[in-house]
Amino acid sequence: MSLLSQPSLDRVSAPPADGRLRFFDDDGCAAAVIPTDRRSNHAASILALRDGGLLAAWFAGSDEGNQDIDILVSRFDPDTGAWAASASVTHDEIRSDQNPGLFAAPDGTIWLVYTSQLSRQSGVPETFNLQHTSVVKMSRSSDGGTSWSEPETLFGREGTFCRQPIQILADGTWVHTQWLCFDDDSKNGSDQPVVQISSDQGATWRQVDFPDAAGRVHPNIVEVAPGRLVCLFRSRFADWVYLSRSEDGGETWSVPEATEVPNNNAGLSAFLLPSGMLALVSNEHQVATEPGEVVWPYERMRIIIAVSNDEGRTWPVRRVIEPGDGFAGVGNLRSNRRQEYPHGIVDADGLIHVVYAYSSRRAIRHVVFDEAWISGVEDQVHTDCKLWG
Repeated sequence: MSLLSQPSLDRVSAPPADGRLRFFDDDGCAAAVIPTDRRSNHAASILALRDGGLLAAWFAGSDEGNQDIDILVSRFDPDTGAWAASASVTHDEIRSDQNPGLFAAPDGTIWLVYTSQLSRQSGVPETFNLQHTSVVKMSRSSDGGTSWSEPETLFGREGTFCRQPIQILADGTWVHTQWLCFDDDSKNGSDQPVVQISSDQGATWRQVDFPDAAGRVHPNIVEVAPGRLVCLFRSRFADWVYLSRSEDGGETWSVPEATEVPNNNAGLSAFLLPSGMLALVSNEHQVATEPGEVVWPYERMRIIIAVSNDEGRTWPVRRVIEPGDGFAGVGNLRSNRRQEYPHGIVDADGLIHVVYAYSSRRAIRHVVFDEAWISGVEDQVHTDCKLWG
């Protein structure tokens, strides 16, 4: 009998999908897998609550775009150290609800903002996808995510898609980033990113376009100083993460330019670290090095966090959050399960929380670490060390 066939060897999942937050190694990073009974789980968002708990939302069902895709939520209890079983908070008989974002309004109400597109169904023709039928809906909770109001339409223009939550700028302005999808043969290469701006706490909105930005989607605004904003984008061309700047609170934007961080036409998330440096979580993989044809790579193999101390001009510090399966070589890349669509936040204690679709959307994984974990500088050998010289 070979060693690997010994009956005494335990077979366990790592981490188990029971919602408990655990340390799985000695490097200071903890993780949990949020319980779910759905086959496909995707596009998670996370929010730190005022009572010290956490709330996560994502879409789940049989497959993205299908009629049974709903928004699920789960709450993390810091006293038990575990996530509760997930529960559906939306269900539309003819629409697929996707891409939720969680936002805590100043009055303590939580807004769940999400896309709602026509689902695949008889009588609805579909060429590439049905994102051009999407509107943006919202539901509110006044009890920390336990119960939710009936959904209502927030942005009714068909083709409006979103991924990031509403944000509040230093001057009190609310901003919500979106992109507009069109029914054409570009495979979403014509998607146009926009930002919606509100001066009356979401009662009314006005739209600002990003110039020359077709195919740059998932806009992530970060306010690096009062009124000075950067916005990072996913690229439909699977080349690089792109960046645009605004010096006037989002009223005007520069043409998006490529950064040095690869992108594989997959979701990303940007935010400020406790130190004030800019952080980005994404899949570090690409297919092209310049815009061309729209590419939708299957490969979403590992998730990294990259850090910039010059507002996105360079990204010299990076660390792997999710290493994935580790298959390498062009003939073996698709053996890797997909780890994708991360969303990151910083809580009141300065801890960094990242959630993402885990193990080819089997579940949502939650990872927690502090800023020092990213660089590990205390354990680095000095660059002048002659040990290897």
